[in-house]
Amino acid sequence: MKNLFRAVLFAVLAALSWLPPAAQAAMSEWAESEGGRMRLVAISQPRNDAILALLQIEPKPGWKTYWRDPGDAGMPPQLDFTGSINLVLRSVSFPVPEIGNDDGGRFVGYHQPVSLIVEFAKPLPDAPSTINLNAIVGICEKVCLPFMTNFSMPLKPGQPEGEEFMQLQLAQSALPEKPGKDFEIRNLHFSADSKMIEAEITLPGAEAPQVAIVAPPGLRLGKVEIDAGMDKIAHIRIPVISDKAQAERTITMLVKSGGRAIEATLALK
Repeated sequence: MKNLFRAVLFAVLAALSWLPPAAQAAMSEWAESEGGRMRLVAISQPRNDAILALLQIEPKPGWKTYWRDPGDAGMPPQLDFTGSINLVLRSVSFPVPEIGNDDGGRFVGYHQPVSLIVEFAKPLPDAPSTINLNAIVGICEKVCLPFMTNFSMPLKPGQPEGEEFMQLQLAQSALPEKPGKDFEIRNLHFSADSKMIEAEITLPGAEAPQVAIVAPPGLRLGKVEIDAGMDKIAHIRIPVISDKAQAERTITMLVKSGGRAIEATLALK
């Protein structure tokens, strides 16, 4: 059903590409690099008390870009929205990445076009606002080339947003699921000697999971160890290499299994 939904969205987007330029008022020009291109797309009208935008990154064929944690090499996107006017960053959501191995070792990221969903609060609902973004994105082939650019996009309520809205719907359909009873991460904690982080994952089927994690600054972790039993429960262990984290410790964990994916940010106990 999800694939059918995406197919319908692609068809609608193809039709919208023939609309006159006014329908693209909340899209920046493409910024180009040797390995790909990126642009900013925004919805000017608040939805559920939030302003939503997309950073669309398109690697060229044979190139790749990265998730929140890139794996053994590469760099995650570094996005600075602090210069934005009348907008406060709430979150950046990533679509489900590939998890595998390539010439650089373990790889977590994307070989295809990817849209990051950015959510802002708008403190003054009736005042003008502008998205200002300084972006550094890793786009790599044999070597990594940091792709640096900036965008400034005034938001103009009342402008047509047909294509922007459909782009947002398509990006939301590519996000991981929220954990549920049949697929969830449980009991994330330090081991008694604090040398390991441990957790249990309830799986939707018999397929062993793939796991990607993002640790807080100062907490350096080793390779994830997975023990997937026959009861749809996987036990994971992550070696703690060093722990100098100063703030509250949370782990963002993405789990893929059985053609599905979940993501959650959990407090370490």
